[in-house]
Amino acid sequence: MSGTGLKLVIRREDLHQADRAKLIPYIDYLEKELSFLAIYEKEVDWKIYQSQRSKRLEVERWVECLINATLDISKTLMTIRVEDIPETSREVLFQTGARIYNTEEEAKAFSELAKIRNTLAHRYLDIKWQDIKRFFQIVPKLYSPFLDYVKKEIER
Repeated sequence: MSGTGLKLVIRREDLHQADRAKLIPYIDYLEKELSFLAIYEKEVDWKIYQSQRSKRLEVERWVECLINATLDISKTLMTIRVEDIPETSREVLFQTGARIYNTEEEAKAFSELAKIRNTLAHRYLDIKWQDIKRFFQIVPKLYSPFLDYVKKEIER
């Protein structure tokens, strides 16, 4: 290719469309996986969590995957809006939450997802369990507005 002067030019609108197209599978994934919340809340308590390794690992992986998908969506939206992506996952989620929720407390609660994900990777059972319980509390209040927001952004 050297000597031809040919450059690959990608128009920003095309990139936006590609980014938007990437978001749809994430939304589908979150909607499908969030339907398991009621099952996990019913099935998994502290006793099950500490005594059944397979169930513990299953729930931890489920929570981690949901949070990772949430982070990927948030970063993609920031890319579409040509915003700088913050250095920490917590900041990414806080900035996203600040666009969606009516109160700073809700945005902070949404940003706690990053802390929960990090705790799952590095802490002991009792601390992990507290974060799993917190995740169960956050999801019903904050994920529906998050998904609604993402769907509206895709349509823009």
